[in-house]
Amino acid sequence: MVLYLENTAQGPRVKVRDSTFQYQTDTEGTRWIFRYDYLRESPDVHPSMHLHVRGILTDQCPPSDTTLERLHFPTNRISIEAVIRLLIEQFHIQANQPVEIWRPLLTESETAFLQISHRSTSGPAS
Repeated sequence: MVLYLENTAQGPRVKVRDSTFQYQTDTEGTRWIFRYDYLRESPDVHPSMHLHVRGILTDQCPPSDTTLERLHFPTNRISIEAVIRLLIEQFHIQANQPVEIWRPLLTESETAFLQISHRSTSGPAS
């Protein structure tokens, strides 16, 4: 995550310029399964908020010369709390605390994030 400080009407706030959340099976990060990217201001035509999935297409899908991992699936902003919940509940990664501790904490933290999160369109205006 790349953070910066911005003065707002509510006082100074730490904001996210860009972030990447990646689930991988190696320590180097070359064998990733999915990756979520957020760019506050996208420098190209890709959605500023998007998901990459590494996998194999089971049916022909245009463009046929592009691998699935190179496609940018548009999303809304995804919180780190949502990624943690996905890893615990869907990928069965062991949590450090029991469910009655981590679930309410994630919900409270994610609710605060959703109230102030920046959301942009899925691509450039022109």
